[in-house]
Amino acid sequence: MLLTLHRLARRLLWARPVSIILVILGLGLTLTSLFGPVDRFGHWLEPSFTLTLWGMMLFAFIQLFQRIPPPVLPHDDFLTRLGSRISLALHSLLALVFLLTTLALFMMSVRLVLHP
Repeated sequence: MLLTLHRLARRLLWARPVSIILVILGLGLTLTSLFGPVDRFGHWLEPSFTLTLWGMMLFAFIQLFQRIPPPVLPHDDFLTRLGSRISLALHSLLALVFLLTTLALFMMSVRLVLHP
């Protein structure tokens, strides 16, 4: 699973500047909807906040999974193998947390689109 996420993150390296632009655009729209006239910009708050979160999730995905720990090698000593296994287990746990967070954000986005 980690190797698949690693490959996907490496393929999406080009999207890192795009994700930063999405975050800046989303933050700008969020600030505009919060501090602008309510009758003109009030309805932008939820979509701009969601855009900001998706941009941050894309950036975090690329940053977290472009470098993964090396695999456990049989010729390493016991402590090196143990450290490698712990590192791989923690990265797998991070991948699971990331997946659950992405699923929650997806459900929030779907709810926003279906129930305006």
